[in-house]
Amino acid sequence: MGSTLSHFRRFIGRFTGSRRDQTLDEAVSDSYAIAPAEPLTPSPAGVVIPNYELLRSIGSGAYGEVWLARGEIGVYHAIKVVHKRSFPDRSPFEREYRGILQYTPISRTHHGLVPILHVGRDTGTGFFYYIMELADCVERGRGIEPSAYTARTLAHELDTRGRLPAQECLHLGMELCEALRYLHSKQLIHRDIKPANIIYVNGVAKLADVGLVTHIAEARRDPKQLGTEGFTPPEGPGTPWADVYSLGKVLCEASLGAAALQGTPVSLEDVEDGERARLQQLSEVFFKASHDELSGRYQAIDEMHDALMKLQDQFAQES
Repeated sequence: MGSTLSHFRRFIGRFTGSRRDQTLDEAVSDSYAIAPAEPLTPSPAGVVIPNYELLRSIGSGAYGEVWLARGEIGVYHAIKVVHKRSFPDRSPFEREYRGILQYTPISRTHHGLVPILHVGRDTGTGFFYYIMELADCVERGRGIEPSAYTARTLAHELDTRGRLPAQECLHLGMELCEALRYLHSKQLIHRDIKPANIIYVNGVAKLADVGLVTHIAEARRDPKQLGTEGFTPPEGPGTPWADVYSLGKVLCEASLGAAALQGTPVSLEDVEDGERARLQQLSEVFFKASHDELSGRYQAIDEMHDALMKLQDQFAQES
């Protein structure tokens, strides 16, 4: 136990970065539904979404804006609007549109992915949009009150709770590994996994903010500065291994708190012995997933999932 704790602390000492949305390219990294509650705002000029009323902007970036919207039968959804004018030329706009078209049918076939319910395009005005399942409200769950809505994301959970218990981290890690494994099996990569892009729908964690999802082959032609600082590996995004790295960083923060991402030594002395031992075992998996050297990292999300499965069996036996 002593040597494990020593290794654990040494690793924490060099685990740096920031969970806040500090992007390597702010123009392309939008966060899903992270705006605080505020008065309702008017719909953007020239944007009409058939059968929906846009109520309030709940997330934005240079390449797109997410709106809380209400359909004709009163059901609330999130709608992301992406304008062609936000891009330096037509190619990245078309590439993002193709990525959404590829992702949409896949999104509906796994519980760990945020479903895209519809994709539309207005060629005259120069934008496309996609309608998504809405995250739970942090205060009211599925009881949405538009003027008071704030999305329940993992970022919000960590801001309010500090970190999650070991058993909850294990469950979260396995669920997100399952979702990412499914995405990779379809030859798609996420490229921007971070706490703000993990939302809860009916209490279930899902990978969200799919604006950077693309086919593995097409990612080679994209800029290397995509993603979010602190969650992007040294070699850059755009590969399945980079997604594994990002997920490892997310889970490190979930289990150890934001202080770990800021290079602050993490003390577990006030944690009950059994919980401390479980956190240390989980941290070994998360640290390996987010190893700076590609050779030291899990070579596929399957390997990370298998490691967590073994810990689940071990924890069950110890209970």
